[in-house]
Amino acid sequence: MGTDSFTRSNFWYNDGSIVLIVANTAFRVHQSILSQHSSVFADLFTVPQPVDGKDAVDGCLLVHLQDNLEDFTEVIKAIYQPLYFDQLPPEADLRKLLNFVSGILKISTKYDILFIREKCISILRAKFPTTLHGCDALVSSGYQYTATTVVRAIPLARETNVPALLPWAFYISTNIDPDPLLADPVLSWRDKALCLAGKTLLWERQKADTHRFLFEFTKAPDCRHGCGLRLQMMSWKHMEELRKKPHPLHEYDDWDTHQVCGACLAHVQAEHARGREKVWNDLPKIFHLGTWEEIHAEQNR
Repeated sequence: MGTDSFTRSNFWYNDGSIVLIVANTAFRVHQSILSQHSSVFADLFTVPQPVDGKDAVDGCLLVHLQDNLEDFTEVIKAIYQPLYFDQLPPEADLRKLLNFVSGILKISTKYDILFIREKCISILRAKFPTTLHGCDALVSSGYQYTATTVVRAIPLARETNVPALLPWAFYISTNIDPDPLLADPVLSWRDKALCLAGKTLLWERQKADTHRFLFEFTKAPDCRHGCGLRLQMMSWKHMEELRKKPHPLHEYDDWDTHQVCGACLAHVQAEHARGREKVWNDLPKIFHLGTWEEIHAEQNR
């Protein structure tokens, strides 16, 4: 096959041993390098392939791949350029992160290029915590999510088998108002239903587990001051605001407004901390994702 039947990419090495064709663009690269990083390519190259004039260029076997050209090019860059990921600014927001890693995460997952896949996942985990400590650090940073951006992470995580991103992605997506959520073109109807149902469940958990003291105060067993009688009832308006955008993992810090004794304060603070741990541990179950242990086992298999 002549070289005039396709376009040479910038990755055309004269000592390359394989020619990959993607969208009529050719990459003459090295079997040894691809095999080192990709079990899929390693398996492909172990199968004897006939090399004739029709399926070869300069003695190199031609392999046609059905991939997105831009995404595949970025993966080749990441393989051949050690500092590839350094071009991503440390302060990049989620939109930039998703634009940068989505395509190469898909390709690296397809071809089992683990070092690229794991790097992409680590980049995304900066915005999708998998521990309560990570959640607290992210929330305290004041980072603000954009609804149309965060929902993009859900189908990406499903397609590339990165379920560890999903609990927090769903948690944040529950704050999207119902009308724009239902109109969103990215989410599947199943995932839209999980967001809506999850919002209701998070609100119930906020009332029952993490912030129960704001709705139904129970004094400490050793209270001798009748603290419950001195608390003001939450306004209907405030309660409605919380219901629309539940946030049971919010670490409450407005303790000075509660005029209660030290014993009662310690009691509700401990209750609040236990409730947040409980909700975090149950977060995957709220969105029908299994447990954290099952999520990590599925992602690592």
